[in-house]
Amino acid sequence: MFDTGGGVGEIPTDGGVAGDAARFVVLSELARIENAHAARKVLLAGELMLSALERDVALRGGDIRDCGNEAVAEVSTRLGCSHTMASHFCDLGVDLRLRLPLTRAAFLAGDLDYARAWRIHRETAGLLPETFSLLEAEIVASARRLAPAALGREIRALILRASPGEAASDRELAEAECRVGVRRLGPLSEFSAVLPADQGQAAWQLVCEMAGTVCGKDRRGRQALLVDALMASLHGESALSCTCGSERCPKVGVASMPSRRKPLVQITVDVATLLGLTASPAYLDGHGPIDPHLARLLAEDGTWRAMLTEMRDLATELGLTPSTKPTETDTGPGPDADTISAAPGGQGNATESAPQRRQGLQVFRARGRRHRGGRLPESPIPSSWWDRPPPLPGPPPVGEGTTIADVLNRLDTDATLRRGRFPDGHGGQAQPPHGALTYRPDASTTSMVRTRDGHCRFPGCSVPAARCQLDHIVAFTHRNPIAGGWTIPSNLQCLCQFHHNLKTMDRITATMLAGGILVWSSSYGTTTVTLPGGVAMTDLDNTLVPHLPRRRHRQTADGTHETDEPPPF
Repeated sequence: MFDTGGGVGEIPTDGGVAGDAARFVVLSELARIENAHAARKVLLAGELMLSALERDVALRGGDIRDCGNEAVAEVSTRLGCSHTMASHFCDLGVDLRLRLPLTRAAFLAGDLDYARAWRIHRETAGLLPETFSLLEAEIVASARRLAPAALGREIRALILRASPGEAASDRELAEAECRVGVRRLGPLSEFSAVLPADQGQAAWQLVCEMAGTVCGKDRRGRQALLVDALMASLHGESALSCTCGSERCPKVGVASMPSRRKPLVQITVDVATLLGLTASPAYLDGHGPIDPHLARLLAEDGTWRAMLTEMRDLATELGLTPSTKPTETDTGPGPDADTISAAPGGQGNATESAPQRRQGLQVFRARGRRHRGGRLPESPIPSSWWDRPPPLPGPPPVGEGTTIADVLNRLDTDATLRRGRFPDGHGGQAQPPHGALTYRPDASTTSMVRTRDGHCRFPGCSVPAARCQLDHIVAFTHRNPIAGGWTIPSNLQCLCQFHHNLKTMDRITATMLAGGILVWSSSYGTTTVTLPGGVAMTDLDNTLVPHLPRRRHRQTADGTHETDEPPPF
């Protein structure tokens, strides 16, 4: 027997059909308990939302704009979920309390799960109270028997029969919210489009017709063929080229392939990885980490621009830190700052002199010049999945969770860290640099901050940096700019409109530590930490440059890999 610890008795371990039947009963009971607890969680989120709404409306004299947003942000922080999910919890909790009595009762009883309760809320949000009161009992009865997707179809069918006019009005409102988007899906990207019903079917038909322009012996699978067909359609091509390999195939080479426009994407990668000296992860703007092999492939056909991408550990090893002072022998301008050379074969021996390396670092801290991509050294990474070598020896990389836990421990032991590294917002500088006393950051500063942060810096928010606003962590003083926070990277962060408004209203506060680490505090007493772009950071005593754990690697004559661990700093 196995004790579930959930008040439903013990799970029988007897074999055979009878024993399995008893375990299925326990499984159902556990699901009902889970549903009931989910209902309590959602209802409590709704109660907190209503409480925040009432408080904000009273303070703002009836102006309801942005009211209650503090509760959504706190739910996101407490539950460790995204802003969207926290909004869903709060919205559903409010609706269950104010409009969905039968749904609330079934949810609390465990008869419905969160997915079905949310489907009812979403599909009936625009109905008149009289219409929904007429349909709720039947909708709940259907929810007990149908899966969420089928329940959605049933609710729409019931609304069409009960109130066709409202159904047409809801459809028109929904069509105004059509959208196209892309999001990260592991190492891939998911491209999605929400279209009117007729346009969705028309788009699907066009993609299928494009996929049908190859012969039946094409080597691609169905889904790969549809993906290629979608891209060909977006590029305005008339057909696909068949990959069957037969010289007699009339479809081979039949497609008219115009020169495809190259996309504008931003990839952040350190130079050593491009040269094959290190294997640090790269970052694709709007997507996240990508493997260094893919970054190298894209860089060969791209345009490079020097930015804040030189990794701190490599800079320390090569003497590139800003604190490095020139010696008597480090004189002369040296060759072009953008030139970086490596030993033949990509063995990883940098040949620059000290002044060249320092000059190169200065370029990488500036906006930099653009250069066409060129031929890179051969990568040791195999192209075949089956030929992949085992992971390189050494300790596992430090993840974001461990880094955040370490930062929180440091905050508990040293309360002065909560003030931030530069409480005055001046970045430790005695004199303001160029542009620091202007409210709007220049293009170079904007690019640096967006590259560093990657997305909105509030906990749980993943709005891409390109769609965020730049917020002064220490407020900028318009009447006396030199006294307030300056417009410099160490005093700027990316925030979406929602969280920027909360910070402006002083409902949440942020302070920046070393390495771009942000400490957030709310009026409810919570403290959370976020890292820029999800990158594991250096310790709190280092600069504002992200640290990506890496290993130098080289391949010996017998085909094995050797590594040199970088020294700690």
